[in-house]
Amino acid sequence: MARKPKTERVWFESFDLEAEVTALITRIGVCTKFSLPAQKRDLAFSYAELRLRETKQTYADAKSQGKPVSTSRRDFLETIQDTIFLAIPAENVELMPISEYVLNDPSYYEAAMCRAASLTEDELFMALSPILKDMTVQDARDFVSKLWHDGIDDNARKYAEALKRPERECVPLRSGYIV
Repeated sequence: MARKPKTERVWFESFDLEAEVTALITRIGVCTKFSLPAQKRDLAFSYAELRLRETKQTYADAKSQGKPVSTSRRDFLETIQDTIFLAIPAENVELMPISEYVLNDPSYYEAAMCRAASLTEDELFMALSPILKDMTVQDARDFVSKLWHDGIDDNARKYAEALKRPERECVPLRSGYIV
């Protein structure tokens, strides 16, 4: 059976910029309890239009040169979201649930916490998956800080205790069992 050739369809061909950015601003406003002033909204829209044009142009240039190109709707929306957050006071941004902050991708904070706490991703995800949905950005920052600093403090305490211990007496090597 012959396969139908795959048609390359990119996300921005059917992307409604105004609806998407309006939904993003509305969701951020509800979560942060901060209403974006009209001037800042206009700036967010103009920046989104500029980024979309640049994305389309980059895609077209790469395709015309025969180079592989990858575009991501999620990355585009994250960039716009981060731009909107610049106009919102930090204390309001901290009220936002993580699931909304990172466009419903808990792996964003999972990776950050994994690096900070030196845990494997599986261990971290299993521990955090039940509470990620309800955690705010401030809660996540406090949690990561606690994991990081408690780990450092605990290691420092153990090291200090080890330094206080009296020297152990040297144990002679047994002949014939040297590994």
